[in-house]
Formats: sequence, C-alpha cells, structure tokens
Amino acid sequence: MTDLSIKPNKMAKAVKKNRFRLALQGLVLAGIAYLVIRPLADKAYHADFEAYCPFGGLQALSSYLANNSLACSMTTTQIAMGLALVVGVFLFSKLFCSYLCPIGMFTEWLGRLGTKMKMNFVIRGVADRLLRNLKYALLFVTFYFSVSSSELFCKTFDPYYAVFSGFSSDVVVSYAVLALLLAIPGSFFVRQFWCKYLCPLSAASNVFSFGYLFAAITALYLLLTMVFGLTVSWVWLLAALSLAGVATESFRMRFLGFPLFRITRNHDTCTSCRLCDKACPMAIKISDKPVVNHIDCHLCGDCIASCPEKDTLQINRRNLGWLPAAVTVLLVAGGLVFSAYTDIPTVNLRWGSADKFADAGIYEQSGLKSVKCYGSSMSFANHMKELPGVLGVETFVGDHRVKVFYDKSVLTDNRIREAIFSPVSLVIAALEGNPASLSVAEAAIDQFFDPRDAGLLATRFGQHKGIMAMQTVFGEPVHALIYFDKQFISVKEIGKLIEEERVQWTSDGETFAAETDFIVASLSEQSAQLSLPDYLNKMYEPVEMGFNAMDDYKPAQLDSLEVNFPGFTDPDLTDMPWYLLSHLSNDKGVVKFSTLFTPQGVKLRLLYVRELTNPEKIMKLLNSPELNTHMSDGTTKILENPYRF
Repeated sequence: MTDLSIKPNKMAKAVKKNRFRLALQGLVLAGIAYLVIRPLADKAYHADFEAYCPFGGLQALSSYLANNSLACSMTTTQIAMGLALVVGVFLFSKLFCSYLCPIGMFTEWLGRLGTKMKMNFVIRGVADRLLRNLKYALLFVTFYFSVSSSELFCKTFDPYYAVFSGFSSDVVVSYAVLALLLAIPGSFFVRQFWCKYLCPLSAASNVFSFGYLFAAITALYLLLTMVFGLTVSWVWLLAALSLAGVATESFRMRFLGFPLFRITRNHDTCTSCRLCDKACPMAIKISDKPVVNHIDCHLCGDCIASCPEKDTLQINRRNLGWLPAAVTVLLVAGGLVFSAYTDIPTVNLRWGSADKFADAGIYEQSGLKSVKCYGSSMSFANHMKELPGVLGVETFVGDHRVKVFYDKSVLTDNRIREAIFSPVSLVIAALEGNPASLSVAEAAIDQFFDPRDAGLLATRFGQHKGIMAMQTVFGEPVHALIYFDKQFISVKEIGKLIEEERVQWTSDGETFAAETDFIVASLSEQSAQLSLPDYLNKMYEPVEMGFNAMDDYKPAQLDSLEVNFPGFTDPDLTDMPWYLLSHLSNDKGVVKFSTLFTPQGVKLRLLYVRELTNPEKIMKLLNSPELNTHMSDGTTKILENPYRF
C-alpha cells in the first residue's frame, strides 16, 4: 500500500511542465504568427521569415570569408545569430535546436502525437548510425552551393521557409515537397526523424560540439593557407569538417570536449522510474547515465522537469534548470546588440591600389531600394567600376545603403551621385481626348532618388486622373518633370500626391503596398505648354517598318490609309503595336506600317498595293477580334486584339 500511495504523488510531479522552454517556444510561435498576420492588415509590410535565421547567417558568413560577399539578402543580424549559435553550442549545448527552432518544435509535437497513438518508434543500432550520415551530406551540399553562388541554397528545400513564404520563387518545389514529406510523416512515425537524420543545422551544431576536433581542423587549414601560403580551396575545409562529423557521430556518439554543461544524475536518489527517458525529446536513455554526454542532448531540461525526485537530475550537479533558457535569451540579445553596432557589407570589392586607398574619399548613400540582394549589389559595383576614379564599393542590403571609395583628385561626391542616379521616363496614362497641349510641373523632391521611388510615385499618379507621364532629372535634390492635363488636376494637388506616405496597388489579384517619405522641396508649373506632337515625340517611340517586299513596288502602285490610333498611347499596350504590325503583314498587299504624331493625336498610316488589297479589307483586318502574329523563332501566336479603329 505504501508504494501505491507514493506513485500517484510521483506521477503528479512527472506531469510538471518545463516552463522555461515552453515560454521561449511560445515567444517564437508568437513571432511567427506576427509575421503571418501583419501583412494581412498592412500590405506595405513584407514579412522576412529568415531575418533571424542562424543557419542562413552561418552560410552568409562562410560566403563572406570565402568570397568577400554575403549570400543573397543576408545581413549582419543573421550572421550575429549564427555566431551566437556557435558560442551557445561550444559552451552550453545546441540551445537553438531545443528552445527556438520552429521545425524542431513542430516535429517534436508531431512525434508526441505519434507516441500517444502508439505509432512512433525509435531507430537504434546500425540503422540509426547510418541514417545520421545523411544530414552531413546535406550540410556539405548546402554550404557548397551557398558559398559558390552567394545565394542561400537552404531556401530551396527548407520546410519552414517553403511553408511560411508561400513557396516563394527561391523555393524549388520538388526539393521542398520532398523535405516536407520526410519531415512530417517521418517525425510522426520516428522520434525526431528530421533533427537526427536530415537537418543540416543539426549537423553543423554537432561539428561545433566536437570542439577540439573542429578547432584542430580549422587551425590546420589556416596554418596551410595563411602561414605557409598554400592555395587550399575552402571546399577541402568543408569536406574535412563534414567527414569529421560523420566519423565522430557514427563511432563515438558523444560530445568531444565541449559543451561545458551537461545533465547529471544522482544515483543515490534516483528511483529508476525512467520518466526522464520518456520525457526526453531525443529518446536518450538518461536513467542509466551519471552524466549525459550523448550527442543528441540539447540541454532542453525536459528530463529535469519530469523527475519526481528532488535534486536527482541537475545541470553540472547544480540546480541550474533555468540556465539554458536564460543563456538562450542572453545570446539572442547579444546577437542583436552586436548586429546593431556592426556592419558587414553584402559585397566589399576594391580594385584601387593600396596607396590610393590611403587618401580615398568615401561617398555614402542610403535609400537605394534597387540594392536589395547579392545580384543587384554586384550589378551596382560593376556599374561603379566603369566610372574612372572609383576605387571600390561596399553595399549593405539591410538598409539599401552603399559606400563608394574614390580618388579625390578625379571625382567629387556630386559626380558619384550623378553616376549612381538612373533617370526614368514613365508613361502613366493614355491620352484622353487628344488635348492640344499639356502642362508641365517641375518638382524638386527630397528622399527621392532610386528608380523604384519613381515607380512608386508613378503608381500613385496613375490612380488619379489627369497625370499623363513623368521624367526624372538629376539634381540636388532630384527633379521630376510631370506632364498633366489642367482640366483634371492642379499643380497643388500634384504636390499633395507626392507627399502622401502610402501607395497601394493590385497586381494579378493580389494587393501590395509601400510606404514613402518624399518631401517636395519646390514645385512650380512651367510657363510654356507642351504641344501634343512634342509630348508624343518626347514620351513615345514611333513605329515604322516596311515589309512584304515593299521595295519591289513603284510609288504609282501604292496608296495609303490613315486612321486614328488612340490606343497607341496606352502604357499597358507598349508592345502591342508591333504585334498589330505582324498581324497586318498577313495581307500581302499591306507593305508599310507607320505611326504619325500629329496635333490631332496619333495616326496609323498604312501603305498598300492597290492591286492586292483595299481599305475595306484592311479595316476588317485591323478590327478582327484576334491578332495572328509571327514570332522571331518562326512560330505563330494568337493574341486578343485590344484595338478598335
């Protein structure tokens, strides 16, 4: 009877929750929920589901060390999280895996459901050791392609990123679906299948856990390359670390030197109830070990929380159950502070000589929204390299900022700014009623420089009747020429539109939004009106082409047909006149297609051979519901005809 009275008490204590771990996991889930929900209410907000990804940070850091460039859109924040993970693994354990990883949380809870349904089991023995090698192969492949391309290869298959990004363009659907199929059913039937056998971050963490081995291999590589000056590719270092992880985990399955904190068991007070074994997410047999040094231990503390005997399970034989969670918080906070005061450039390219760099000028500019990833950063750097006197470039995609190093005897800040500037010419709306002339407003706009800024302003203008087109001209600040019809909108109203703080638009049924902070420094209307032909010549390229052996016919054999062509000015139909030309070439009697810019608007002028066709036949072809066009590869394409003549 005594045993029966004690067991319920023990079981009552056994259901105690690991509140430290659950609290952090709850915060992570709340953060993910915020990233999912906010864009539904705020279209201008773009959720970044990898903003704090330590694995992406480790890949980015590797790319930076190997190529002097960051992978994709990675920033210092991700690198700081990656470094925090490494410090945590060395000193404590794989804290990210147990407290923060969203995939680990989901697969663990999925495994518990499988256990309750008695459908979850643990793989042991030779099969377990062989399957563990898979994650090191995936680790090698992931880092190899990430460093080689400066693009995060993990985004192609990462189940978390695929699901929460809505299978974005970075995701390779076949890879991601395979990963999801392995992670979800796999973890339901096999305890922590993803974490043990497939997760490349788990493999990387294990490599860091083998502290002395990791340090020795890395030190040897640095000795060969930096001291002896040998050319040894980073691929050999990656391969050596991956193989070391395979060998150590396959044959040893225990920590090697690090981490410094372990779960310890007091044999004298342990009753061998094995509740700790059941509670362990990684299925480690804790009840028969004085010190838990199994490579799968994440120091999650679930075993400590489940133990019914006071001070039996501890950390380093002390009551430090709160320590892993506290350290996790401190590491994340430290990473955020580090990233706030440290800037690692996305690309750091220098082609000038060392002596010129000693006295180089530095031009810095933020707000270049076109600098948003590694590819656009390289495009910017290549553009700057063409400017004589530029010595090097750094870009920072986190805040769309650039630094340009230049020879002060050759260049000035203003000349560099002018070289960075890309003028744009945008038709915003089709002409209405062929006005005899248009008014021109000239605006000097602060916080307005990048072509994307002009695109956002043009989108806003397009939502209000009367603004036809805009052009940007370099200046301090940038000037915009705005062509408008005074009967629909005034200069004052245009100024208010420029300073609106939000623009929203719809594309392919999806609504988007963006915030802007443009400030009108000056705004005036030019005294001279712009005639309609001058406007058309300024904003449109005329179309003119002869075909169907036009040169074989004499002028006396030809006649012309002119019709109004108002649809030519529609900015949504930029390429359609060429398709219309191709369609008309099906009539062998039509031999030339020309657009004319006249005071009455755009005219379409067609030359035709009187003996082969006539105006009635041509007009029927012009107004046919479909355009039968010929492509450059010899194929034909049927398009809906948007024009009516």
